[in-house]
Amino acid sequence: MCLLLGALPLDANAQLVFVDPPLTVQCVDTMFWVDIRVDSLVDSIHSYMCVMYIDTSKVYPESVTRGTMFDSISLFHQVWFEWNYDDFFPDSLYFGASIFGEGTFVSGPGQLARIMLTGKRVGETPVAFGQCILRDPIPFSDPIEVTTEDGQIIVLGPGYPIGDVNDDDVIDLGDVLYLINYLYKGGPEPLPLWIVGDVNCDILVDLGDLLYLINYLYKGGPEPCNPCE
Repeated sequence: MCLLLGALPLDANAQLVFVDPPLTVQCVDTMFWVDIRVDSLVDSIHSYMCVMYIDTSKVYPESVTRGTMFDSISLFHQVWFEWNYDDFFPDSLYFGASIFGEGTFVSGPGQLARIMLTGKRVGETPVAFGQCILRDPIPFSDPIEVTTEDGQIIVLGPGYPIGDVNDDDVIDLGDVLYLINYLYKGGPEPLPLWIVGDVNCDILVDLGDLLYLINYLYKGGPEPCNPCE
């Protein structure tokens, strides 16, 4: 099985809590992880609580474990998580942590938590923040102000039609023309998911994929790449 991770652009002036990697492509029946991280400008964290929304028809959360940024804390550190904790917000993952000991805290950059998931069905799902509240060691203080950046998961399976970008069950000249129209003429994105246009498995749909597809069809090049085969 092949794990594909998207690049993470960071704003040096941002104060972020973010999903890392921001985009991951995984396979049905495969367990994998995404991290919840903070950047270097987030400091003095004594406790936190986050709510994430994930489509459980596509992936299922197995567990949440403490982040590595807490490894240096000698005092007891508690982490908890609950799935579908609120009847009003289905597919919600609630987790948090607290460091015991007055005045004890950790600072970024670092990993707040790791979420383990299993791919269930082909499709895509956001890994979206409902909220994420961080607090410093001062009792009853206001939450630390941060912005959040969501992530995305795409689940694929063996036999998924990578390269058939016009969704007509055949890979041919029509797909080349469709891809040209999408890339350079503002045409619709590949169907049924944009990832079918990523024929070279670099999590981008660009000129490299167009050339790869032409090479496959007319020059005996390798077949479109499916990371789950």
